[in-house]
Amino acid sequence: MKALTTRQQQIYDYILERSQASQLPPTVREIGEHFHISSTNGVRSILSALIKKGYLRRSPKLSRGLEITNIPKTPKQMPEVASNSIEIPIIGSVAAGTPILAVQNLEGTVVVDKDYLMARGDVFALKVKGDSMIEAGIFDGDLVFARQQTTAEQGEMVVAQVENEATVKYFHQETNSIRLEPANQNYRPIQVSSVQSFSIAGKVIGVLRKFN
Repeated sequence: MKALTTRQQQIYDYILERSQASQLPPTVREIGEHFHISSTNGVRSILSALIKKGYLRRSPKLSRGLEITNIPKTPKQMPEVASNSIEIPIIGSVAAGTPILAVQNLEGTVVVDKDYLMARGDVFALKVKGDSMIEAGIFDGDLVFARQQTTAEQGEMVVAQVENEATVKYFHQETNSIRLEPANQNYRPIQVSSVQSFSIAGKVIGVLRKFN
């Protein structure tokens, strides 16, 4: 591979360090903040050079879509995940005002068979708290797997963020509001008004339960 400039080497080393430490690469904005680069275009031009020189790959649809093409092995490196498995980030408490996959929201990872998630790489896991979805077969302590997306069809089960809280519910778009429907007759739907902070983080595609 071609040699790097000083700044390219610094940014490559930062991406490598972050990828090894948290299993998730930094976003363009985080790289800019770390190196005091005010323009996101300035960061993207350096990333483009690293991609062209063969040091990085990038998935354009993912905010954390950077991938080191050949991570050097060191004694501190985590053991490799089996080739037929995939490592999924687990979301813990959601930090106010941050994307759901921000580093400070993560509490670990879980390794599952690729076939279980159809080998998708745009998936995250969320630990369920409470019993509002028990009639859908989802119980307190379960891990639900969600495909990252910001939209959903009527009636789909989603991971939604409402006022910086993550919740698993059925999504219903109404005329002037959004209704998040539980799967437990003892709970009332959550009505989200237009003035509330709301976003869809992903569509639920699977559930994992641990038996004691």
